[in-house]
Amino acid sequence: MNTTENNPRIDDIEFKLQYQEDVIETLNIALSKQQREIMLLEEKLRLVVKMIESNRSQSNISENEPPPHY
Repeated sequence: MNTTENNPRIDDIEFKLQYQEDVIETLNIALSKQQREIMLLEEKLRLVVKMIESNRSQSNISENEPPPHY
């Protein structure tokens, strides 16, 4: 094989490599965004759990009290 036959093959490999690098970068950006969203959702979930637990503890207090009509 001479160099003129290798050039199209090298060009093809370089093109494929560049495409793969672009795909990896795009996936990396998407993954980073999803990770930030997951962290935000986890924090919101923790807050909701705290609110529910707080409401449960308040409702337990009011369950022991007689209703206002007594």
